[in-house]
Amino acid sequence: MSVVNLLSALARRWVVVLIGVGLTAVGCYQVLQTVGTQHQASSQVVLLLPPEASGLATPSNPFLNMQNGQVTLASMLAGTVSTADVNRRLVEDGNDAEYDVAVVPGAGPILQVTTTSTDPAAALATRNAVMKEIDTQLARLQKQADVPPRQLISGQRVAVSADAEVLGGSRIRALGATAAAGLLVTLLLALGLDRLLGSRGGPALGGARAAREGGRPTDSAGDDAEADAPATEPVRAAPSRVGGAARARNGGDQRSRRVG
Repeated sequence: MSVVNLLSALARRWVVVLIGVGLTAVGCYQVLQTVGTQHQASSQVVLLLPPEASGLATPSNPFLNMQNGQVTLASMLAGTVSTADVNRRLVEDGNDAEYDVAVVPGAGPILQVTTTSTDPAAALATRNAVMKEIDTQLARLQKQADVPPRQLISGQRVAVSADAEVLGGSRIRALGATAAAGLLVTLLLALGLDRLLGSRGGPALGGARAAREGGRPTDSAGDDAEADAPATEPVRAAPSRVGGAARARNGGDQRSRRVG
């Protein structure tokens, strides 16, 4: 189907197209009303050893004294805070925003905390509750391992956002999906109706002009060939000429017999 035929079919079924576009617009409006704007709050927690971890006589910079064990502990904390039990406890305390805790790849013992909610206050409250839960789980894990006081790891909070930022991607994706689905259904219905009505009352896309004129598409080449062909009529000889020719033959026969 060419673009011209497609546009012609849509023009013939303009009522269906108009209704479909109107319903699509209503659906997009409903999406904007029901799908709330998402807000995100984030922070990071860095696991650091105390300066005296390398020795009381030789204290070291905690940011330069990072061991592989700290990265392992960060992974353990991310898994512990993300369990269903901790999530349930946070929800019971009123922190019902969605949250995610993960180790920043290739950056050392750094935990990335991210919360999302349609309520910016809920996103901030849940973010703060998750950071507090990280501190609680960090102390519990080290107590279970009997870590010496001189090597106790602490969590330092960095990159803590003061406000929750707006995420418009979810509404845009929902709006785009609704508009695309509505227009596609409208197109299919218009083409299907045009084909159905065309099969019953005449050609839908091809030969539309002939259908409007009340005729049918004809083969112009065949008509031209028939029009150009000369008309053939039976050849009739004149009676006088036929009679003269017969008499001439009879006279010739008689002379030949007398000579003989």
